[in-house]
Amino acid sequence: MRKKLLTFAAVTALIAGSCSGNGKSSASDSDSTPAKATSETSSAVKSDEKAQNYVIADGQLLSANGLPMVVDFSAEWCPPCRQLKPIFASLKEEYKGKVDFVTINVDSLPDLASKYKIESIPALIFISRDGQELYRSIGFREALEIKADITKYLN
Repeated sequence: MRKKLLTFAAVTALIAGSCSGNGKSSASDSDSTPAKATSETSSAVKSDEKAQNYVIADGQLLSANGLPMVVDFSAEWCPPCRQLKPIFASLKEEYKGKVDFVTINVDSLPDLASKYKIESIPALIFISRDGQELYRSIGFREALEIKADITKYLN
Protein backbone atom coordinates (compact mmCIF):
# COMPACT_ATOMS: atom_id res chain seq x y z
CA MET A 1 0.00 0.00 0.00
CA ARG A 2 2.80 2.39 0.92
CA LYS A 3 4.58 1.64 -2.36
CA LYS A 4 1.41 2.47 -4.31
CA LEU A 5 1.05 5.78 -2.47
CA LEU A 6 4.66 6.71 -3.18
CA THR A 7 4.26 5.80 -6.84
CA PHE A 8 1.05 7.83 -7.07
CA ALA A 9 2.75 10.81 -5.39
CA ALA A 10 5.72 10.58 -7.76
CA VAL A 11 3.51 10.40 -10.85
CA THR A 12 1.38 13.29 -9.62
CA ALA A 13 4.46 15.41 -8.99
CA LEU A 14 5.86 14.55 -12.41
CA ILE A 15 2.63 15.50 -14.17
CA ALA A 16 2.28 18.72 -12.20
CA GLY A 17 5.88 19.70 -12.92
CA SER A 18 5.94 18.67 -16.57
CA CYS A 19 2.55 19.90 -17.55
CA SER A 20 2.55 23.30 -15.98
CA GLY A 21 3.01 26.90 -16.79
CA ASN A 22 0.85 29.63 -18.14
CA GLY A 23 3.69 31.97 -18.93
CA LYS A 24 5.37 32.71 -22.17
CA SER A 25 8.93 33.24 -23.17
CA SER A 26 10.55 34.43 -26.32
CA ALA A 27 13.26 32.61 -28.18
CA SER A 28 15.73 35.21 -26.94
CA ASP A 29 15.07 34.22 -23.33
CA SER A 30 17.07 31.05 -23.75
CA ASP A 31 19.38 29.36 -26.18
CA SER A 32 16.86 27.29 -28.05
CA THR A 33 18.79 26.51 -31.19
CA PRO A 34 18.29 22.82 -31.85
CA ALA A 35 21.25 20.55 -32.44
CA LYS A 36 21.68 18.41 -35.53
CA ALA A 37 19.17 15.62 -35.91
CA THR A 38 20.44 12.13 -35.39
CA SER A 39 19.64 9.41 -37.87
CA GLU A 40 17.49 7.82 -35.16
CA THR A 41 15.38 10.96 -34.83
CA SER A 42 15.22 11.41 -38.59
CA SER A 43 13.93 7.90 -39.16
CA ALA A 44 11.30 8.31 -36.43
CA VAL A 45 10.18 11.58 -37.96
CA LYS A 46 10.17 10.22 -41.52
CA SER A 47 7.60 7.62 -40.55
CA ASP A 48 5.39 10.43 -39.24
CA GLU A 49 5.98 12.95 -42.07
CA LYS A 50 2.91 12.00 -44.08
CA ALA A 51 0.63 12.75 -41.14
CA GLN A 52 2.60 15.88 -40.22
CA ASN A 53 3.66 18.45 -42.81
CA TYR A 54 7.24 18.79 -41.63
CA VAL A 55 10.75 17.53 -42.25
CA ILE A 56 13.96 17.81 -40.29
CA ALA A 57 16.89 19.40 -42.09
CA ASP A 58 20.16 20.07 -40.29
CA GLY A 59 18.45 19.55 -36.93
CA GLN A 60 15.70 22.08 -37.64
CA LEU A 61 11.99 21.50 -38.11
CA LEU A 62 10.89 22.81 -41.49
CA SER A 63 7.52 22.91 -43.14
CA ALA A 64 7.26 20.47 -46.03
CA ASN A 65 5.20 23.18 -47.76
CA GLY A 66 7.69 26.02 -47.25
CA LEU A 67 5.35 27.80 -44.84
CA PRO A 68 6.01 29.20 -41.37
CA MET A 69 4.93 26.79 -38.63
CA VAL A 70 3.39 26.68 -35.20
CA VAL A 71 4.66 23.54 -33.50
CA ASP A 72 2.78 22.16 -30.53
CA PHE A 73 4.95 19.99 -28.28
CA SER A 74 2.47 18.05 -26.18
CA ALA A 75 1.47 14.66 -24.78
CA GLU A 76 -1.76 12.70 -24.70
CA TRP A 77 -1.75 12.44 -20.88
CA CYS A 78 -1.46 16.22 -20.37
CA PRO A 79 -4.83 17.92 -19.57
CA PRO A 80 -3.85 21.42 -20.87
CA CYS A 81 -2.52 19.75 -24.05
CA ARG A 82 -5.85 18.00 -24.56
CA GLN A 83 -7.64 21.31 -23.94
CA LEU A 84 -5.48 22.99 -26.61
CA LYS A 85 -6.04 20.26 -29.22
CA PRO A 86 -9.42 21.47 -30.63
CA ILE A 87 -8.20 25.08 -30.68
CA PHE A 88 -5.09 24.01 -32.57
CA ALA A 89 -7.21 22.00 -35.05
CA SER A 90 -9.50 24.99 -35.64
CA LEU A 91 -6.55 27.32 -36.24
CA LYS A 92 -5.02 24.76 -38.58
CA GLU A 93 -8.13 25.01 -40.79
CA GLU A 94 -8.32 28.80 -40.49
CA TYR A 95 -4.69 29.33 -41.55
CA LYS A 96 -4.58 26.53 -44.15
CA GLY A 97 -2.11 27.46 -46.90
CA LYS A 98 -0.61 30.29 -44.81
CA VAL A 99 0.81 28.59 -41.70
CA ASP A 100 1.45 24.92 -41.03
CA PHE A 101 0.37 23.56 -37.65
CA VAL A 102 2.37 20.58 -36.40
CA THR A 103 1.87 18.53 -33.27
CA ILE A 104 4.86 16.70 -31.80
CA ASN A 105 4.14 14.09 -29.14
CA VAL A 106 7.02 14.41 -26.67
CA ASP A 107 6.58 10.78 -25.63
CA SER A 108 6.90 9.53 -29.22
CA LEU A 109 9.76 11.85 -30.21
CA PRO A 110 11.71 12.57 -27.02
CA ASP A 111 14.95 13.31 -28.91
CA LEU A 112 13.25 16.06 -30.90
CA ALA A 113 11.69 17.49 -27.75
CA SER A 114 15.12 17.45 -26.15
CA LYS A 115 16.71 19.23 -29.13
CA TYR A 116 14.15 22.00 -28.76
CA LYS A 117 14.71 22.05 -24.99
CA ILE A 118 11.09 21.35 -24.10
CA GLU A 119 10.81 21.29 -20.32
CA SER A 120 7.10 22.06 -19.90
CA ILE A 121 4.09 21.27 -22.05
CA PRO A 122 2.14 22.35 -23.92
CA ALA A 123 4.83 24.38 -25.63
CA LEU A 124 4.08 26.26 -28.84
CA ILE A 125 7.09 27.17 -30.96
CA PHE A 126 6.69 29.62 -33.82
CA ILE A 127 9.14 28.78 -36.62
CA SER A 128 9.93 30.88 -39.70
CA ARG A 129 9.95 29.54 -43.26
CA ASP A 130 13.70 28.98 -42.98
CA GLY A 131 13.43 26.98 -39.75
CA GLN A 132 14.44 29.63 -37.24
CA GLU A 133 12.63 29.72 -33.93
CA LEU A 134 11.01 33.12 -33.58
CA TYR A 135 9.00 32.74 -30.40
CA ARG A 136 7.74 30.18 -27.92
CA SER A 137 4.94 30.12 -25.42
CA ILE A 138 4.52 27.68 -22.58
CA GLY A 139 1.20 26.53 -21.18
CA PHE A 140 -2.36 26.63 -22.42
CA ARG A 141 -3.24 29.52 -24.73
CA GLU A 142 -6.60 30.71 -26.01
CA ALA A 143 -7.18 30.96 -29.77
CA LEU A 144 -7.07 34.77 -29.74
CA GLU A 145 -3.68 34.75 -28.02
CA ILE A 146 -2.26 32.29 -30.56
CA LYS A 147 -3.69 34.36 -33.44
CA ALA A 148 -2.06 37.49 -32.02
CA ASP A 149 1.28 35.66 -31.83
CA ILE A 150 0.89 34.44 -35.42
CA THR A 151 0.21 37.99 -36.57
CA LYS A 152 3.17 39.33 -34.62
CA TYR A 153 5.77 36.65 -35.41
CA LEU A 154 4.77 34.89 -38.62
CA ASN A 155 3.40 37.64 -40.88
